[in-house]
Amino acid sequence: MRKYGAYIPALLMDACISSILTNAAFFVTYLYFSSTFLGTLTAICTGVFVLLAIPFGRLSDRVGRPRVLTISCLSLAAVSILLPLCTRKLHLMMVFPCSGIGMALFWPTYEAWLAEREGAGDLIRRITIFNLFWTVGITVGPMIASYLYQGTSPIVPFYLAGAFSIINWICLKSQTIGSRTRQHPLGPRTIIEAPPHYAHHIFLRIARISNFASWFSLGIVRHLAPKLTVEAGIPARAYGNLILVLGAAQLIGFVALGTDRAARWHYRLYPLIGVQSLAVIAFLMIGFLPHGPAWAFAFAAIGLSGAFTYFSSMYYSLHAQQDKGNKSGWHEAVLGSGLLLGPLVGGVSADSRLGASSPYVLCALVIGLCSVLEAGIWFNQKQIEES
Repeated sequence: MRKYGAYIPALLMDACISSILTNAAFFVTYLYFSSTFLGTLTAICTGVFVLLAIPFGRLSDRVGRPRVLTISCLSLAAVSILLPLCTRKLHLMMVFPCSGIGMALFWPTYEAWLAEREGAGDLIRRITIFNLFWTVGITVGPMIASYLYQGTSPIVPFYLAGAFSIINWICLKSQTIGSRTRQHPLGPRTIIEAPPHYAHHIFLRIARISNFASWFSLGIVRHLAPKLTVEAGIPARAYGNLILVLGAAQLIGFVALGTDRAARWHYRLYPLIGVQSLAVIAFLMIGFLPHGPAWAFAFAAIGLSGAFTYFSSMYYSLHAQQDKGNKSGWHEAVLGSGLLLGPLVGGVSADSRLGASSPYVLCALVIGLCSVLEAGIWFNQKQIEES
C-alpha cells in the first residue's frame, strides 16, 4: 500500500469537497431556500474555482507545491467549521465560495505534483490509479453525508468534511512533498506515441468539450439533485445509494481505461460519442420515468460516461506536455465551468414552469449538442488532412 500513498490525498480531498457540496444542498433545503439560490451559490463557488485554477496552477510552478497544498487543506477545514454557523443567505454567500478557493489551490497543484513525484512511469496507469482514488472519495463523501443527514440538525457532515481535510493535510505532510521522484514497479508499460501536434490539439479540444458536458450534468446530479430528490419525497439515503451506483460504474470505467487493451480507445472519437449517447438516454430516463430500478441503470450509465470523458481530458492534458501545472489548470477550469453552469441553469429551470424534472432533460440536451460539436470538429480536421 505504501506505493499508493501519494494517491490517498485525492481520495480525502474529494471526500471532503463532496461532503461539503452534498450537505450544502441538504442544508439549503433545511433552511427553506430555493433551488435557484442553491444553483447560484454553487455557481459562485465554482466560478471562483474556475477563475483561480489556472493562476494557482502556475503559482505552484513558481513557489512550489507543498505551500500551496497546505493552504488548501487548512482553508477547506476552516470553511467546514464555519458553514454550520451560516443560517442566512448572506452568510452562505460570504463563506461557501471560499471552498472554491480551496479547490483551486489543491487540484492543479496536486495533479502536477503527482505527475512529478511518480516519475516517468506509465502515465496511463498513474492516471488510472489517481482516478480510482478520487472516485472512491467523491462517492463516499455524498453517501456518508446522505446517511448522516437529519432534518433537525443537518450539520454533522460539515464537521466530517473538516476532519477529512485535516487528515489530508497530515497525509500530505507525511508524503514528504518535494522529495525526489519515485519510480514504482507497476509492471509492463503501455506505450502510446503522441500523435502529431495538430492532432493532439484536436483531441484535447474534443476531450475538453466532452468533459465540460459531463461535469455540467454531474454538477446537477451532485449539487442540485440532493435537494430535488428530498423535495420529491425520495429519502436522502436513496440518493446516497444512487451516488454509490454512479461511483461504482465510474470505477469500472477507470479500471477498463487503465488496461492495455484500452490503448486502442485513446485518440479515437467513437468511444467518447458512444458513452455520451448512453448518458443522453440515461438523463431522459431520469427526467421522464418515476424513481425506481431504472434510475440505477441511468446513474450507472452517467458514471461510465463521466469516467471516459474525464480520463480523456486529463490524459491528453498531461501526455507529452511540459507545462503540467498550466495544462492541469486548464483541465480543471474547463471541468469547473461545467460545474458552474450546470447547477446555476438547472436551479433556475427547476424553479420555473418547466418543473423539477427539467434539469435532467437539460443535461441530455447539453451532452447531445456537445457530441455534435465534437463530431463536427473531428470531421473538419479529417477534411483538412485529406485536402
